[in-house]
Amino acid sequence: MTSMASLRTAAIATTTASARAAATWRWQQKRTIRPSIRGATSSERLWGNHSLAQQAIDQETEDAATRELIRTSLRDTLFVEAGAGTGKTSALVERVVALVLGGHEIDRIVAITFTEKAAAELRDRIRAGLEAAKKDRAESEATIEEALKSLDRAQISTIHAFCQSVLYSYAAEAGIDPSFRVQDEVMADRRFRERWRIYLEDLAEDREAGRAIDRALGLGLSTWHIETLAVELSRRPDLATLLPADPPQADAPVWPDLEEMSASLENLPLHVPPADDQLLVRVLRLASVVTELLRSEVDRESTLAAAAEIIDMRWGVSSQPAWGGKENIERVRRVASDIACRLNETLHACRSEALAAVVPVVVRFVVEDAYRRAREGALTFDDLIVLVRDLLKGNREAARSLRARYEVMLIDEFQDTDPLQVEIALAFATDRDSGAPEPGRLFLVGDPKQSIYRFRRADMAIYSQTRKAIERSGGLFPVLALNRRSRGILLDWVNKVFAPLIGPGWEQDIQPEYRPIHEARRVGNLTGPGVAWIGGDAGDANARQVREIEAGQVVANCLAAVEEGWQVAKRDGMARPATFSDIAVLIPTRTVLPALERALSEAALPYRVESGSLIYRTQEVRDLLNCLTAIDDPADEVAIVASLRSVAFACSDIQLAEYKAAAGRWNYLSPRLEMLPGRVADALRTLAAYHQTRHDCSVAALVDRFVAETKQVEIGILDAGNRNSFRRARFVVEQARAFEAGEPASLRAFVNWMESRAGEAILDNEGAGLDDDEDAVRVLTIHGAKGLEFPIVFVAGLGTAPTNRPGAYLIDRSSGEIGVCIGSRQGNRSFKLGPIDLLMEQEKRHGDAEYDRLLYVATTRARDHLIVSLYHSQRALNSCGARKLIDHGAADNAQKRLDLEREVKTAKRAFEDLEPEATEEPAEHEFEESRQALVAGATVRRYTSATALGAQNKDEKTDESEPWARGRGGTRLGRAVHAAIQSLPFDAEDPVISAFARAQAVAEAIPHRAAEVERLVRWVLRSSQVAERARSAKRALREVPFAVQMEGTVLEGFIDLVIEGDDGMEIVDWKTDQIAAEAVPERLREYKTQAGLYVYGLQAATGRRASAVTYVFASAQVEASPGEPAHLSRTAQEQLTSYEGSTA
Repeated sequence: MTSMASLRTAAIATTTASARAAATWRWQQKRTIRPSIRGATSSERLWGNHSLAQQAIDQETEDAATRELIRTSLRDTLFVEAGAGTGKTSALVERVVALVLGGHEIDRIVAITFTEKAAAELRDRIRAGLEAAKKDRAESEATIEEALKSLDRAQISTIHAFCQSVLYSYAAEAGIDPSFRVQDEVMADRRFRERWRIYLEDLAEDREAGRAIDRALGLGLSTWHIETLAVELSRRPDLATLLPADPPQADAPVWPDLEEMSASLENLPLHVPPADDQLLVRVLRLASVVTELLRSEVDRESTLAAAAEIIDMRWGVSSQPAWGGKENIERVRRVASDIACRLNETLHACRSEALAAVVPVVVRFVVEDAYRRAREGALTFDDLIVLVRDLLKGNREAARSLRARYEVMLIDEFQDTDPLQVEIALAFATDRDSGAPEPGRLFLVGDPKQSIYRFRRADMAIYSQTRKAIERSGGLFPVLALNRRSRGILLDWVNKVFAPLIGPGWEQDIQPEYRPIHEARRVGNLTGPGVAWIGGDAGDANARQVREIEAGQVVANCLAAVEEGWQVAKRDGMARPATFSDIAVLIPTRTVLPALERALSEAALPYRVESGSLIYRTQEVRDLLNCLTAIDDPADEVAIVASLRSVAFACSDIQLAEYKAAAGRWNYLSPRLEMLPGRVADALRTLAAYHQTRHDCSVAALVDRFVAETKQVEIGILDAGNRNSFRRARFVVEQARAFEAGEPASLRAFVNWMESRAGEAILDNEGAGLDDDEDAVRVLTIHGAKGLEFPIVFVAGLGTAPTNRPGAYLIDRSSGEIGVCIGSRQGNRSFKLGPIDLLMEQEKRHGDAEYDRLLYVATTRARDHLIVSLYHSQRALNSCGARKLIDHGAADNAQKRLDLEREVKTAKRAFEDLEPEATEEPAEHEFEESRQALVAGATVRRYTSATALGAQNKDEKTDESEPWARGRGGTRLGRAVHAAIQSLPFDAEDPVISAFARAQAVAEAIPHRAAEVERLVRWVLRSSQVAERARSAKRALREVPFAVQMEGTVLEGFIDLVIEGDDGMEIVDWKTDQIAAEAVPERLREYKTQAGLYVYGLQAATGRRASAVTYVFASAQVEASPGEPAHLSRTAQEQLTSYEGSTA
């Protein structure tokens, strides 16, 4: 007996065969009207030899033939390439409607798109398409009506929702709890970090794993870097099985002959040049490393790791006469370079061996955690994909059943699909017996020129390989090139710029062929620039200054667009004046946002930041997080001061300075606070009250109450005249609710999580566009603008080169090899395993190609006007977006250049006409006169510190009554390191250093950074040259206080270490600044005033000469002097005198 499925298949074949054949013939005929796109020259591709009118007719004819093929070739696999604005989604909708009319039941069709919002819109458009077809196809009314009734049950969803549905049906086959639930991203991240913490604690009982971790930490790795690898692998648990389950059998590092190295260095003429010669200084540092290695037999690896900066440094310039000629210099450099190179090779071999032992420890956790989630039924979104992929590839019966259940799969935005999702699609379409994709089961549509989600594992190589697989199985590759979004002048510019920039597609695995897009939207002339550019070479300005200049000009032109009456076209083609809500400013990265927000606020221009990744960097969110940090941690003085300056308390710098002079510390737990008057004291008392009650309610309730009681929303609306304050306050509250959903959470955990989110790429938007009554400029990242369109688009922030930051692991898709690289990639501190250098170079090429596509996406969002900012400095790399666009004709092909020095006019602020009611309080000048009279009548001695005058608040004296008193750093890490150094002897043994450093880390509430504290303290006490001098000195004094009166001012301070020698006293200051070695000279300039005041204060207090000043940067492992003591002291005295005059 013939089955119903066979009858349905036969019916489909009968009803579509003739139409498909006719459409395919017409499509192929239309392709011959013009030369093949693949074989045409650039000029032919863009313009052809026809008249413009004939060309437009040809393009519309070809587009119609392509769409007819999509509707009728239902028995063929189609891979549609659709350029920007050509209607990718409408093509998919037409395909679905055609499938329904051809006899396919709607609930046997799977339509996959990128986001839940897009899925909902797709469902609505399919409904509209079916309703329209019902009017035109009376004979199919019953079929369409049934499809409309079943539409809500159809699998029109994201890939994750589809996989979740599949797993509910095949839970037993997948080996998971049938009642599983899917954790949202917030909960999944929180639970992962908690399980990772427990796992690390349990490793204390695993001697081998603990030894592997300890060795890696000793070689310079941090626990944060190991956690990063665990996080990235947890998002691809399938890849964990590709990494070695057991440590690879790596050869032990071969140590070079250190005695031979030492002898080679001793034979060099190092006594000839002056002592400050750069080459001499570097060679002597290298010699000290070799000497230390010879002395270190037990902990030689850690010693070598501590010298990583030295053995990787440049050798500097030298005076040829001082060295006796060029030949001597070359000889010294050759010998030193050879020694450094061999030591570097040894260090990397040690690190590779250590990493090879750490990776299995991480892999074991990732695999065990994935099994635990499956067993407990608490899956992540990534688990859904992996489990369905494994189900389709590993369970023949389940795959056959699923293929019988669903007949067709359609995937929108295929260029953004990751490799696992591609595997699911191909496994669904492939006949397990023949091993070939079954015709008609797949419909893919996308634009490879818009593939910009490599950070979410979208891969041009996978796109290209999928295309080849479908080509081998006889699939068709229609192209949609008729753009229905943008005006012709915009498309002409896009084609002329990006045809050479993206190129002809010589390497399809990296960059696709550029296919031009053509105008379908006929719009008359509109007032305004069409395509314009601003900026250009900004001269010697640095990156920050370029952003400031650019932001001002972008804002000025946004105002001009409205004030000068630029026109935009309505959907019916009629022109109307532009409003602010027609304007979108697109930026590639978050670094551009602060300058842009300042310019928008100063001009009182209404705006809204929409991209989720930008929200975390807005001033309102940063201020609120600073307030929450201050509430949670009374020791975090940086957060306390930042919160006092925020809109919540609005303390001015003058008020802060006055409070500082009166109270000395930012300690809101001090009993003295109750007796202090003023706005700052009131604010600190408020923080203290919230600190005392922070455990009495949920985090969300605390945040909500704090926002309400400090009137942040109301102040923001009155001040800026927009709704950003309200939205961003609600955003933080909603994030708090999501964070503690299901289980309670601490305020500190929430703040830490929010700070970690600020550094991640997040695609969620703050909201879906503007409110109906809101007229505001929209600010988005280019990624956030993907799939959207705007009448007027400004593209800004292209003045810096893209930062290609590959993850902890990289994969060679062709060979399957995996390379691992963790640790800092600056300063010779990385740990590498596998062919990582080759993979990183390949990743850079992919990243550069994707950046070109990102520019294409940005410029194709515009409908009526496109303004591209080409601001860049002379120092900008050629790979920056602005230079790339200039080199490929962006300025030459634009209609005009907008004014270079357009004046930034200020828009009218909301509520600016309201006059505040008069108060009974005295006017400000009356108050000031009264205050001056009181000050003049009193005899008050002014106190200041070297740190304050040096404009540094990192090492201030701490009130010993405070619970965190030990250690004077301005951060928790700094306090922990200072406390350990000031308490431990310089000859302390490793176990003592380790125990004390870890205890201080716990005391400062940073136990997760204990290894970092230990590393910094160990280097200072055991490896620094200062420590060596202190051990051999006749006396070394720590935490030396001094106080010197100079007329009406008392200068006071603490010096970390004073080493007494025959020629005077050396002043030493510990610094825990998290900076690289190359940034030390710049930082030293900032410390010159502080150093000079130390010299002046110590000499004045003791009458002894200061022989040297040394700053020890523990993180960078650099010891350096800011200058000659006498000169530093003179300069500092001048500033102290100036300070007295300004405060007199």
